[in-house]
Parts: sequence; C-alpha cells; structure tokens
Amino acid sequence: MNQRREFTIGYLSLIPAFLLLAVFKGYPMINTFYHSLTAWDGVNSSFIGLDNFRSILASGDLLLMLRNNLIFLLSVPGILVLCLIVSVLLFEEVPGWRVFRSIYYFPTILSAVVIGFLMKSMFASKGLVNALLASVGLGHWSVDWLNVVPTEFMILIFCFYWQTLGQGALIFLSGMSTISQEVFESARIDGANWWQRLYRIVVPLLVPTIFYFTVTNVIYVFIGLFSLVYSVTGGGPGYETTPIDYMIYLQAFKSGKLGYASALSVFLFVIVMCITWVQLKMSERFSD
Repeated sequence: MNQRREFTIGYLSLIPAFLLLAVFKGYPMINTFYHSLTAWDGVNSSFIGLDNFRSILASGDLLLMLRNNLIFLLSVPGILVLCLIVSVLLFEEVPGWRVFRSIYYFPTILSAVVIGFLMKSMFASKGLVNALLASVGLGHWSVDWLNVVPTEFMILIFCFYWQTLGQGALIFLSGMSTISQEVFESARIDGANWWQRLYRIVVPLLVPTIFYFTVTNVIYVFIGLFSLVYSVTGGGPGYETTPIDYMIYLQAFKSGKLGYASALSVFLFVIVMCITWVQLKMSERFSD
C-alpha cells in the first residue's frame, strides 16, 4: 500500500513538468508540422499540402544548405582532437596550466554574437588582421576575408573552435578525473611516451565522453550556428554560407514565408533525428 502511494505521488509530481513540456515543446512542434503544409504569413494560412516541400526540393537551395552544414560537420573531428590534446596537457599539469585553463575557458562564457562581431571587426578589409600583415611587410597577403567564400568558412570554423575549446576541455577533464592515476604511472614506468598514453589509455577510456561530445557538437552544427552566421557573414554572399537554421530565419522573418520556413524546420528535424539515431547505433556497437 505504501509503495503504491509512493508511485502515485511520484507520478503526480511529474504532471507539472509534463504540462510545461506539452505547452512549450509539444504544441510548437505540432503547430510547426501543421503549418509546414500551409501557405502561412503569420496571420493567415491556407492548406497547400506538400507544396512547400516540393518547392524546397525543386529550388536546389536544400543541397546548398546541406553542403554548408556538411562543411561544419567535417570540422567536428578537428575540435575533438584539439580538445583531447589540451585536456590531457592540463590534466598532466604542464607549466602554466592554471593560466592556460582560464584562457581556454574564457571564450565559453562569451555569447556567440559577441565572438562573431569581434571576429568580423578583426577580419574586416581594414581590420586588425590585414593591418598586422601590412605592418610586417606582408600587405600583399591581405584579403577581403568576409567577401570570399573559403575564408568566410575559415573564420566561422575558427569562431566555432574558439568557443568550443574551453567547454570541450572541461568535458574531457571531467572524464579523465575518473581514470586512476595508477594507470598513467604504470604506463610511464613501462616507457609509454605522451602520444602512446593519449592513444592507448586516454582515448579508449574516454569513449563515452568522446561520444557525448561528438553528439552534442554534431547537433550544434545543424541547430546552433545561427548566432555565428548572423553576426559574421549574414549567410552571404548569396546563400553561400547559409546553413539550414539560418535559412529558416531568413524565410520566416525576412521573407514572411512562415509556412515554407516550417517545412524547412521539418526537414531539419528529420535530418537531426536520423543523425542522432545513427550515432546511437554506433555507440551501442562500440559499447559491445
């Protein structure tokens, strides 16, 4: 009887949380799925079936946006390796590790917009980077960084790396704190060098942490790039640096095509769900 009473109280205590999820998560999702089938301007809507989805596929913009997201996706292994190396150096307390720990983490507390506008001012045609190149006699290397597609992507990826490094190092340091020091001491006694310890000890024991970091950052490059793109390139020139989440904003609030934007959101939802499912399956295989 007491156990049944505890179960009842427990389920009743969950009702407010489920109501909040239903109101702030469930209803907007259902509303988005519905309006993806309509021509909606935010006030009036008319049912048009799958026309929005046909328009997205016919325009060719979806492939361009997926290409842009893929470029960011391919940069995730780089930041993963960088965070691993930095976290191991900090864990082994190399000289100056306390100062470097603060320096690496500092960008994490800044908003993406602040980082974006900072980089935009630095890489402007008359910004700090070109001024430094000119001051050391390399003015012929000056580039209009924010008007050339390859360099725009380089700046965006640099912003992504700079903002993610501190958080990633903190995540891996938390994972490494669970590894016994005796393992490292035994490896040193056996003559394992730094890279061998990283490859043969740290990486295998941090597989769950690496998986978590990878999943969160893969999802981020599909749904979290808006702030950086908005503040650095504005998606230009044209749509050359526009990821899917930024295109949703452009279609909804610049063009007033909220139905079209809802259809793009559905595409994005399906893509993220498929990628997450694949990663979970891969995680299960590695766990086995």
